[in-house]
Amino acid sequence: MTAQAPFTGPTAGILDAPLVPAKVVIVDDMLPNALLAAAVVERLDGVEVEVFEDAPEALARCRAAPPDLVLLDYVMPGLDGIAFARALRDGLDGEFVPIIMVTGESRSGTLAEAMAAGATDFLRKPWDETELEARARNMLSLRRSYLELRQKTQALHVLATTDPLTGILNRRAFSEAATAEVDRVRRYGRPASLLMMDIDFFKRINDGWGHAAGDAVLRTFADHCRKHLRDTDHLGRLGGEEFAVLLPETDAAGALVLAERLRADLAAVRVTPDDGPPIAMTVSIGVAEAGAAETLDGVLRRADAALYAAKQAGRDRVLLADARAADGVA
Repeated sequence: MTAQAPFTGPTAGILDAPLVPAKVVIVDDMLPNALLAAAVVERLDGVEVEVFEDAPEALARCRAAPPDLVLLDYVMPGLDGIAFARALRDGLDGEFVPIIMVTGESRSGTLAEAMAAGATDFLRKPWDETELEARARNMLSLRRSYLELRQKTQALHVLATTDPLTGILNRRAFSEAATAEVDRVRRYGRPASLLMMDIDFFKRINDGWGHAAGDAVLRTFADHCRKHLRDTDHLGRLGGEEFAVLLPETDAAGALVLAERLRADLAAVRVTPDDGPPIAMTVSIGVAEAGAAETLDGVLRRADAALYAAKQAGRDRVLLADARAADGVA
């Protein structure tokens, strides 16, 4: 089997998504008013407008697929603008969607009431077309800035937690995730196991085929591990050719089955560099089930000792750690 795993970086796709039209929702129980507003907003470039007379229907649609701007009438039967704005904010789980509240109300306190309910801007009837267009443009710009900031924040999080070569968790992120799982073992008595994995004779690969080939082997290794893992499992690169997997809700017997499956799969892999013959790899794996009162450091030490024993015994094998050490028995 030939396997290569090209990887374009942990933030690939986050910041280069194609531009899509901005979605504007107009909610007004008076359809002629809504259509007049839609005709003005549609003058803006790259905008799609959807009009709703029925406020509950509009609310359900906005919560299911948040638009980029809501133009909302203040007075509507059944569900008025204030209740709509509050319900929308509560249903967006922190996502920012600008709301322009539109009303013919002239009493004092209307603006403050609308803003307190979650409106971002306020427009009094009868509105001026130029003003409506300008306010809609400003709100869409605000929404665009929010989305760009959110994308950059997501990219920074990925960079901070991901190994740039393989796309899996880096050492720090793996330690944080694994610590939480081992703490859960101590708190609730649920099983969890740890695999410590080391690619056999990896230095020979780097020395014989070059670092580019070594990188291809590391990426392929990580990709094949991912194929065997669940979404709840945590795979991390601890450094160099050393990897670890934390398996929640998995006892030693289940971890051994998975580790042996991984070992056999990787032994059959051939990585084909751009300018060289296929490269074979094998892996040595140490397995340890977390003890009821054990810390992550303790589980890591036992799994690492089992890994060392597997390498001393000839490599390309899986060994289980001594469970007695988890209870403080030498």
